[in-house]
Amino acid sequence: MKKELIHNLNLTRKPLFVVVVLAMLTNPAQAGLQFWPADEVAEVSFAAPTGPVKEARIIDAARKVEPSTVQEVLLEVCADAGYGQDCAQTLLGMLWKESQNVNTAVGDYGNARGYFQIWVKLHKVAVECAEDLRCSAEWSLRHLERRGYPKYVKYAVQCHNGCGIANGYAASALRWGDRLWETPLSVEPIRIGQEVAVK
Repeated sequence: MKKELIHNLNLTRKPLFVVVVLAMLTNPAQAGLQFWPADEVAEVSFAAPTGPVKEARIIDAARKVEPSTVQEVLLEVCADAGYGQDCAQTLLGMLWKESQNVNTAVGDYGNARGYFQIWVKLHKVAVECAEDLRCSAEWSLRHLERRGYPKYVKYAVQCHNGCGIANGYAASALRWGDRLWETPLSVEPIRIGQEVAVK
């Protein structure tokens, strides 16, 4: 079997490669190989076994398929923190209230950036994070938790816009989350050099 494999791969003229292949076949763990169950490998392609190998490509099985909607990303962020759909709806409402799903939104005289209008200098958050849906949602969820989420949902949401301000922000954000949940929103690509003013 091993001889046939080497012959079929037409590698007999490359002795070092042959030695390495034999070592990997005889002791894959020591050679640093890792095998995945067949159902986790997305794609494997090989050249015809009678000719030289032109391509041997294995798509990374651990790589996740990127979510296609804002709702899917928010669900993943919340699930990673141990929450469910209520959490994702809350974040969706805040995102809509803050930027209307524009990742390059700039508000509050240039202080607030991205999907959730995070004050990047005040909170020491990179602009790239504020303009990345997953990163900004994770930061916003941690910010909510520091303000009592999930026990005090309205208070935590209001504090995203300013604690103790009676401006109806929390109620409005929560309503937007409920209204928009069944309407799939696309994940905005980062628009280099383009900023949208809000507020």
